[in-house]
Amino acid sequence: MQTRRTFIKNGLVLIAGSSGLVSYTASASGDGPHYGMIILKERCMGCNSCASACKLQNGTAQGHFLTHIEQEEVGEFPDAKMTFTPDGCRHCAEPFCLDSCEVNAIHKLANGIVVTDWGTCTGDGACVDACPFNARFVDPVEQKADSCDFCLSLLSKGSLPACVTSCPASARLFGDIKNPEGEFAKALRIARLSSDFTTTNMNYLDKQDGRIQS
Repeated sequence: MQTRRTFIKNGLVLIAGSSGLVSYTASASGDGPHYGMIILKERCMGCNSCASACKLQNGTAQGHFLTHIEQEEVGEFPDAKMTFTPDGCRHCAEPFCLDSCEVNAIHKLANGIVVTDWGTCTGDGACVDACPFNARFVDPVEQKADSCDFCLSLLSKGSLPACVTSCPASARLFGDIKNPEGEFAKALRIARLSSDFTTTNMNYLDKQDGRIQS
Protein backbone atom coordinates (compact mmCIF):
# COMPACT_ATOMS: atom_id res chain seq x y z
CA MET A 1 0.00 0.00 0.00
CA GLN A 2 1.27 3.45 -0.88
CA THR A 3 2.58 5.35 2.13
CA ARG A 4 2.64 9.08 2.67
CA ARG A 5 6.40 8.96 2.17
CA THR A 6 6.16 7.55 -1.34
CA PHE A 7 3.14 9.78 -1.98
CA ILE A 8 5.31 12.83 -1.39
CA LYS A 9 8.36 11.43 -3.17
CA ASN A 10 6.39 10.58 -6.28
CA GLY A 11 5.49 14.22 -6.73
CA LEU A 12 2.66 16.63 -6.10
CA VAL A 13 1.04 15.72 -9.40
CA LEU A 14 -0.43 12.73 -7.55
CA ILE A 15 -2.55 15.14 -5.55
CA ALA A 16 -4.85 15.65 -8.52
CA GLY A 17 -7.73 13.19 -8.58
CA SER A 18 -11.42 12.49 -8.51
CA SER A 19 -11.69 13.43 -4.83
CA GLY A 20 -11.58 17.12 -5.66
CA LEU A 21 -8.02 17.66 -4.48
CA VAL A 22 -6.02 19.86 -6.80
CA SER A 23 -2.33 20.24 -7.52
CA TYR A 24 -0.31 23.28 -6.56
CA THR A 25 -0.54 24.51 -10.13
CA ALA A 26 -4.29 25.11 -9.70
CA SER A 27 -5.66 28.57 -9.09
CA ALA A 28 -6.16 29.55 -5.46
CA SER A 29 -9.61 30.73 -6.46
CA GLY A 30 -10.67 27.27 -7.68
CA ASP A 31 -14.10 25.82 -7.13
CA GLY A 32 -12.88 22.81 -5.14
CA PRO A 33 -13.00 22.31 -1.36
CA HIS A 34 -11.08 24.43 1.13
CA TYR A 35 -10.18 22.28 4.11
CA GLY A 36 -10.03 23.40 7.72
CA MET A 37 -9.80 21.94 11.20
CA ILE A 38 -11.37 23.17 14.41
CA ILE A 39 -10.09 21.88 17.73
CA LEU A 40 -12.46 21.94 20.69
CA LYS A 41 -10.00 22.42 23.53
CA GLU A 42 -12.44 21.56 26.29
CA ARG A 43 -12.85 18.06 24.85
CA CYS A 44 -9.15 17.20 24.61
CA MET A 45 -8.07 14.98 27.49
CA GLY A 46 -4.43 14.62 26.53
CA CYS A 47 -4.60 10.92 25.66
CA ASN A 48 -2.28 11.37 22.63
CA SER A 49 -4.38 9.06 20.46
CA CYS A 50 -4.12 11.64 17.68
CA ALA A 51 -0.32 11.77 17.88
CA SER A 52 -0.07 7.97 17.90
CA ALA A 53 -2.44 7.57 14.95
CA CYS A 54 -0.62 10.28 13.04
CA LYS A 55 2.75 8.63 13.59
CA LEU A 56 1.38 5.24 12.53
CA GLN A 57 -0.17 6.72 9.40
CA ASN A 58 2.77 8.87 8.34
CA GLY A 59 5.74 6.87 9.60
CA THR A 60 7.68 9.86 10.87
CA ALA A 61 11.23 9.50 12.12
CA GLN A 62 11.89 8.34 15.67
CA GLY A 63 11.27 11.11 18.16
CA HIS A 64 9.47 13.32 15.64
CA PHE A 65 5.73 13.97 15.41
CA LEU A 66 3.56 15.91 12.97
CA THR A 67 1.11 16.68 15.76
CA HIS A 68 1.58 16.86 19.51
CA ILE A 69 -0.24 17.84 22.68
CA GLU A 70 0.82 20.89 24.68
CA GLN A 71 0.16 20.50 28.41
CA GLU A 72 -0.23 23.35 30.86
CA GLU A 73 -1.16 23.51 34.52
CA VAL A 74 -3.55 26.37 35.26
CA GLY A 75 -5.04 27.65 38.48
CA GLU A 76 -3.91 27.12 42.05
CA PHE A 77 -4.58 24.43 44.63
CA PRO A 78 -7.22 23.22 45.24
CA ASP A 79 -8.57 24.34 41.85
CA ALA A 80 -5.50 23.60 39.75
CA LYS A 81 -6.01 21.52 36.62
CA MET A 82 -4.22 20.43 33.47
CA THR A 83 -5.24 21.77 30.08
CA PHE A 84 -4.34 20.12 26.80
CA THR A 85 -3.92 21.77 23.42
CA PRO A 86 -3.34 19.71 20.25
CA ASP A 87 -0.94 21.49 17.94
CA GLY A 88 0.62 21.13 14.51
CA CYS A 89 0.82 22.88 11.16
CA ARG A 90 -1.75 25.66 10.97
CA HIS A 91 -1.79 25.70 7.14
CA CYS A 92 -1.42 29.46 7.17
CA ALA A 93 -3.03 31.59 4.49
CA GLU A 94 0.37 33.22 3.98
CA PRO A 95 2.85 30.58 5.19
CA PHE A 96 6.09 31.84 6.70
CA CYS A 97 7.69 28.53 5.71
CA LEU A 98 6.81 29.06 2.05
CA ASP A 99 8.38 32.51 1.94
CA SER A 100 11.57 31.20 3.57
CA CYS A 101 12.17 28.36 1.10
CA GLU A 102 14.75 29.40 -1.48
CA VAL A 103 14.13 26.38 -3.74
CA ASN A 104 10.33 26.74 -3.85
CA ALA A 105 9.71 23.30 -2.38
CA ILE A 106 6.75 24.44 -0.27
CA HIS A 107 3.37 25.07 -1.85
CA LYS A 108 -0.02 26.33 -0.74
CA LEU A 109 -2.65 24.23 -2.50
CA ALA A 110 -5.92 25.67 -3.69
CA ASN A 111 -7.63 23.51 -1.07
CA GLY A 112 -5.81 25.39 1.71
CA ILE A 113 -3.27 22.68 2.56
CA VAL A 114 0.45 23.48 2.81
CA VAL A 115 2.68 20.75 1.37
CA THR A 116 6.39 20.16 0.83
CA ASP A 117 7.71 18.67 -2.39
CA TRP A 118 10.41 16.25 -1.30
CA GLY A 119 11.66 16.05 -4.85
CA THR A 120 12.77 19.67 -4.56
CA CYS A 121 13.43 20.11 -0.81
CA THR A 122 17.11 20.33 0.15
CA GLY A 123 16.52 19.97 3.88
CA ASP A 124 18.39 23.14 4.81
CA GLY A 125 15.90 23.84 7.61
CA ALA A 126 15.09 27.46 6.76
CA CYS A 127 11.37 26.67 6.86
CA VAL A 128 11.75 25.04 10.26
CA ASP A 129 13.26 28.20 11.68
CA ALA A 130 10.62 30.36 9.97
CA CYS A 131 7.59 28.52 11.38
CA PRO A 132 6.22 30.43 14.40
CA PHE A 133 4.31 27.37 15.60
CA ASN A 134 7.25 24.96 15.82
CA ALA A 135 5.31 22.65 13.50
CA ARG A 136 8.08 21.60 11.11
CA PHE A 137 11.23 19.50 11.37
CA VAL A 138 13.89 18.05 9.09
CA ASP A 139 13.54 14.29 8.81
CA PRO A 140 16.93 12.93 9.99
CA VAL A 141 16.73 9.94 7.64
CA GLU A 142 15.38 11.52 4.46
CA GLN A 143 16.96 14.94 5.13
CA LYS A 144 13.75 16.59 3.96
CA ALA A 145 11.50 19.06 5.77
CA ASP A 146 8.29 17.56 7.10
CA SER A 147 5.01 18.84 8.52
CA CYS A 148 1.33 17.92 8.75
CA ASP A 149 -0.53 17.89 5.43
CA PHE A 150 -3.95 16.97 6.85
CA CYS A 151 -3.21 13.38 5.74
CA LEU A 152 -3.44 14.36 2.09
CA SER A 153 -2.98 10.75 1.00
CA LEU A 154 -6.10 9.80 3.00
CA LEU A 155 -8.10 12.77 1.73
CA SER A 156 -7.34 11.68 -1.83
CA LYS A 157 -9.15 8.42 -1.02
CA GLY A 158 -12.13 10.15 0.56
CA SER A 159 -11.06 9.51 4.16
CA LEU A 160 -10.51 11.93 7.05
CA PRO A 161 -7.13 12.73 8.65
CA ALA A 162 -5.91 10.03 11.04
CA CYS A 163 -5.91 12.41 14.01
CA VAL A 164 -9.60 13.16 13.46
CA THR A 165 -10.81 9.57 13.22
CA SER A 166 -8.68 8.41 16.17
CA CYS A 167 -9.82 11.01 18.72
CA PRO A 168 -12.14 9.29 21.25
CA ALA A 169 -13.46 12.65 22.46
CA SER A 170 -14.20 14.08 18.99
CA ALA A 171 -12.03 17.08 19.85
CA ARG A 172 -10.92 17.53 16.25
CA LEU A 173 -13.50 18.58 13.66
CA PHE A 174 -12.56 18.61 9.99
CA GLY A 175 -14.37 19.69 6.87
CA ASP A 176 -14.76 21.93 3.86
CA ILE A 177 -14.90 25.57 4.93
CA LYS A 178 -16.76 26.44 1.73
CA ASN A 179 -19.45 23.81 2.30
CA PRO A 180 -19.40 22.87 6.00
CA GLU A 181 -21.61 20.08 7.29
CA GLY A 182 -22.70 18.62 10.62
CA GLU A 183 -20.81 19.45 13.78
CA PHE A 184 -18.03 21.09 11.81
CA ALA A 185 -20.55 23.57 10.42
CA LYS A 186 -21.83 24.39 13.93
CA ALA A 187 -18.30 24.92 15.22
CA LEU A 188 -17.35 26.99 12.20
CA ARG A 189 -20.19 29.42 12.83
CA ILE A 190 -18.94 29.98 16.37
CA ALA A 191 -15.27 30.08 15.41
CA ARG A 192 -15.89 32.79 12.85
CA LEU A 193 -17.01 35.11 15.63
CA SER A 194 -13.41 35.24 16.82
CA SER A 195 -11.50 33.88 13.82
CA ASP A 196 -12.65 33.99 10.21
CA PHE A 197 -10.10 31.48 8.97
CA THR A 198 -8.32 34.13 6.91
CA THR A 199 -5.05 33.63 8.82
CA THR A 200 -4.82 29.88 9.42
CA ASN A 201 -6.82 26.80 8.45
CA MET A 202 -6.52 25.20 11.88
CA ASN A 203 -8.27 27.08 14.68
CA TYR A 204 -9.39 26.54 18.24
CA LEU A 205 -12.54 26.90 20.27
CA ASP A 206 -12.37 27.38 24.03
CA LYS A 207 -15.26 26.72 26.38
CA GLN A 208 -15.94 30.43 26.67
CA ASP A 209 -16.34 30.68 22.90
CA GLY A 210 -19.52 28.62 23.05
CA ARG A 211 -20.37 24.98 23.65
CA ILE A 212 -20.87 22.74 20.63
CA GLN A 213 -23.80 20.41 21.15
CA SER A 214 -23.28 16.93 19.74
